[in-house]
Amino acid sequence: MKTIDLNADLGELDDGALDAAVMPYISSCNIACGAHAGNPETMRRTIRLAVAHGVAIGAHPGYPDAGNFGRVSMTFQTLELCELIKEQILLLKEMAEEEGAEVRHVKLHGALYNDLAFDYPRSLAVAKTIAEIDPELRFIVFSNSETARAAEDAGLVAIHEVFADRAYTEDGRLRPRSEPGAVLHAEDDCLKQAARFVSGAAGLPADSICVHGDNPSAVQFVSRLRNFFAQQNISVQPFPGLEFHCHPLGERSLLAKLPPRICTSTHRRIRALQLAMAGSVGITEMVPCYAELKIDFDPSRISFDELRGHIESLDLRAAELPAPRRIEVPVVYDGEDLQRVAAQNGLTEADVIRLHCEAAYSVYMLGFSPGFAYLGGLHPKLATPRLETPRVSVPAGAVGIAGNQTGVYPVASPGGWNIIGRTDLKLFDPHAERPFLFEAGDEVRFVPVGRARSPSEPRTARRSVPASQYIKVIEAGLYTTVQDAGRSGYLQYGLPPGGAMDRKAFETANAVLGNDAHAAVLECTGTMPVLAFSDATTAAVVYADRFRTLEITAGETIKFQPLEKGYRAYIAVAGGFDVPMVMGSRATYVPGQLGGFEGRVLKAGDMLPVGNVDGASCSVTGEVLPVTNVDGASCSVAGEVRPVANVDGASCSVTGEVQPVRNVDGASCSVAGEVRPRGHNGAG
Repeated sequence: MKTIDLNADLGELDDGALDAAVMPYISSCNIACGAHAGNPETMRRTIRLAVAHGVAIGAHPGYPDAGNFGRVSMTFQTLELCELIKEQILLLKEMAEEEGAEVRHVKLHGALYNDLAFDYPRSLAVAKTIAEIDPELRFIVFSNSETARAAEDAGLVAIHEVFADRAYTEDGRLRPRSEPGAVLHAEDDCLKQAARFVSGAAGLPADSICVHGDNPSAVQFVSRLRNFFAQQNISVQPFPGLEFHCHPLGERSLLAKLPPRICTSTHRRIRALQLAMAGSVGITEMVPCYAELKIDFDPSRISFDELRGHIESLDLRAAELPAPRRIEVPVVYDGEDLQRVAAQNGLTEADVIRLHCEAAYSVYMLGFSPGFAYLGGLHPKLATPRLETPRVSVPAGAVGIAGNQTGVYPVASPGGWNIIGRTDLKLFDPHAERPFLFEAGDEVRFVPVGRARSPSEPRTARRSVPASQYIKVIEAGLYTTVQDAGRSGYLQYGLPPGGAMDRKAFETANAVLGNDAHAAVLECTGTMPVLAFSDATTAAVVYADRFRTLEITAGETIKFQPLEKGYRAYIAVAGGFDVPMVMGSRATYVPGQLGGFEGRVLKAGDMLPVGNVDGASCSVTGEVLPVTNVDGASCSVAGEVRPVANVDGASCSVTGEVQPVRNVDGASCSVAGEVRPRGHNGAG
């Protein structure tokens, strides 16, 4: 269910009748603190009303100009202004505490609100003042404004406010009241605009909608608005705080969730939890996201309930985060979408470059591809929608903008971000001591430069010592890769564990050959390959609930038949495929171009090295899976006849221990002394 906060400015009139009439319909009230309006009596009365109706209480400081109701700009030194605001907030906090209530937020009034909306330096000073009073105070600010940016930079939660009864300009500002149509008078028009804000169709962040409570018509409108939201299944409630809610993800993972927002305050709280949980008993990996922290754990060492209880016991409100690593990224701003971004936002290309380089960006999370950092802190004037049609390939080093974020492509990949430049900085090198340039919590700045080299793709690992045995790929099949059990511990950097999709089949293929449990195999998807073997070896084919082992002689070429069941099969050889280890694994991860055979899908002509076969055997321990074959082959295991899969007419003679044997032509199978001739594909 979608949610929205409805706020109203109250406590501004001596007569509290309108406040009492509006209060049942709103979720947050902003109480005048005695400067532009209000006095101790009206403040206390409004606090009590809010408590009675369960409405969140906020301070509403303004200029000390009651004669003009705080609607005329006044000149103050920044420190003087901050002190003025501080006094008003503290006065309301003291009264609220006397009434057993809590001040949860701050919203500036009138001219003060407007004067700071696009004044970042003074907004930052005011936001820091509020944070010093109480870092848990929310700051209701004009949506997408400099005050909003300053609030987040000061560590506060910025609540983006919109107005149902005011017209907006194309750049997201309020249309001046001096212009025609600046105020929407028809209630139906106001309701439609409110609905657009909540749905996101208006293109502005909308956490709270302001309804005016200083005239009789406000009561009728807010009543209609509340009913309208109920009909649209939209819940009206105060904007939530930064409290974690924990949910299970299977038996080994917990998801700690905050309200879904992409912003600095949320990111800092996620980081605080991640750092607080680092080194905790039973934690195996943590993956930060925009508003979530995925925590993998070992249930034999800690239970979900114990982990959740520990998280809920932490007080992260005043957590001190370590100073971030600072990374500079040199950029040549010549991207193919630079002009589009400029035109979209009514800027020149020089403006785009300047604004993009002015900001300090935070790495919120990594994902999509190895080392791809999602950077928060983009100037609102640069926010640009993704391309309607993504590009098939974006080169490594491309610098892009999507929505209110910016980032750099670490490897060539498909993508729909607006490309404004390129860097030659290498973001991902799987063979480096530190494979990833970025990690969550880093601070990134872009620096314009005149020219750049093209960043190289991740280096491909190759064997330094030639293998003694090779298997040549004659036909690769639809999608065949080298896989093993995968590489763990890198998901927080955007690199998934990977490895064999069907873990049981992978394990069975190695087990029947006596291989190491993590030995590399071929994972075949869709269609099967044709392989030529330079040396004699033993192989196993496993798919679905079936397996087949076969002895292969030197120089044989094996055409593996289409799968009778399922869509994925595994081919293992004694000793495993001896491709290089990359980041602790031989598994292929094609999007990251690493691991396996040159980091890619196999193709005809590839020469796959085979590992050491010493000590390998093909005895089967534990349960032997029954398998079938279209050619009718069967296999006797410990006196019991069980059907087995066959590869291109292979035969199998089994006495006691399982020792299936491969024969290309004239295949037959001896079972308990009886010879059963069988045909095979392509037999004359």
